Amino acid sequence: MGRASDLAAALDSGGLTSAAPTEQAFTGAADSRWVHPAHLVAAARAAKDAGFFYESMTCVDRLDPHGVFELVTTFSTYEEPGSRLALRTWIPKDAEAPSLTPVFGIAEWNEREAWEFFGLRFAGHPNLTWLLLPEDTEFRPLLKSFTAPPPSQFDDSLNTPAPAPADDAQHAQHG
Repeated sequence: MGRASDLAAALDSGGLTSAAPTEQAFTGAADSRWVHPAHLVAAARAAKDAGFFYESMTCVDRLDPHGVFELVTTFSTYEEPGSRLALRTWIPKDAEAPSLTPVFGIAEWNEREAWEFFGLRFAGHPNLTWLLLPEDTEFRPLLKSFTAPPPSQFDDSLNTPAPAPADDAQHAQHG
């Protein structure tokens, strides 16, 4: 067994994992576990205590048909390359996800991104502010229901003058 499997087994025996809410295979990690939102911070702390570092977190829109966001948080270790563990968590649409920033400060950026692009809030996040979109953007571009943003002052195509028509007489003189 590798370190990711050892950590997964420790999370299981510690009661931090839960049954899979859906049967969807996960690839790209040595092991993965479903974690109830109430246990996510404790599972992240166990990963840190076991020598794993926070690698990334991404959000997946599973609103239709499940009414949830899926967070996939991956942890890895330098001592055993390829020993990645993915923790998967379903967060109901109107609930807040627990912030992992008290355990791994770098999680702040991924959580801000999930809030900005999906609208998922993180309880206890120290600085849930805009990263890339203009402040007060009223749409969430990575939701599957998203179609197109409304025009805004930041849309360069609205301020670009149309090119002037070519003058055939000038073309003939310089051509």
